[in-house]
Amino acid sequence: MLDLFGPRWHIGCSPTGLALVQRDRFGHHVGVAIERDWQASTDPLAMLISQLHLALDQAGCAGARATLVLSDDWCRIGIVRSTAELAGSCGTGAGTGDWRWQTSPGKPCLAVAIPALLQARLQDTVAGYRLRGVVPVPHCLVAWKRWQGDLKSGDWFGILHDSRITLISRSGGKMYGVLQQLLHQDDMKNPDWLAARICIESARRGLPAPSRIALCGEVPEPWTTVLPGRLACIALREKKLPAGSLAVALAQAGIPA
Repeated sequence: MLDLFGPRWHIGCSPTGLALVQRDRFGHHVGVAIERDWQASTDPLAMLISQLHLALDQAGCAGARATLVLSDDWCRIGIVRSTAELAGSCGTGAGTGDWRWQTSPGKPCLAVAIPALLQARLQDTVAGYRLRGVVPVPHCLVAWKRWQGDLKSGDWFGILHDSRITLISRSGGKMYGVLQQLLHQDDMKNPDWLAARICIESARRGLPAPSRIALCGEVPEPWTTVLPGRLACIALREKKLPAGSLAVALAQAGIPA
């Protein structure tokens, strides 16, 4: 897609890594992604900001347009019947105390809170490089916006990133709940793990079990094996994006479809 405003950078940030991906005005990837990773820190925010400065210096992208996607392990995630439920404490894009909320359109909606300090430090950092149009956005909101049009009314939806699943239960086209869980290697190798977990979650919420779940991200191949009577698991994948690391995948999530 032609971008009349010139090249754009896409940034992905997690507590243990980041990546910067550049595209030209025609939407083509330019050069090699800039990546940085580090061991889990007692102060992940300080480590992220330090590494982001180094990466932005290396990129030489001052004044460019950019997007910034945050991994969901920075965030609190829930479902609210309407943004009015946040009134008095927070609203769309507003905050309560140490958190800043963003929501998806519709009722019920996906509500995601970013630590206020994280958002402020990131905005200060990108402002120092005069990056334009940057609003830190949680991965789950970006993924939901990208893929919701591909879902059937009874499909459940999930995002997988860095051995963590964010699972959104749905029925009749409406969202009912969110489950976040860390996955072990054995979970991802077990073709029946996902169906068993969804069965437990649907019973807990009093919802009919879905016939299909659509997942984006690093979907384990055993989960997508088609067998009679098994829950159908659909892997949602972008066809035009080059493969890359977890951090690159996070950055590329900010590229418009």
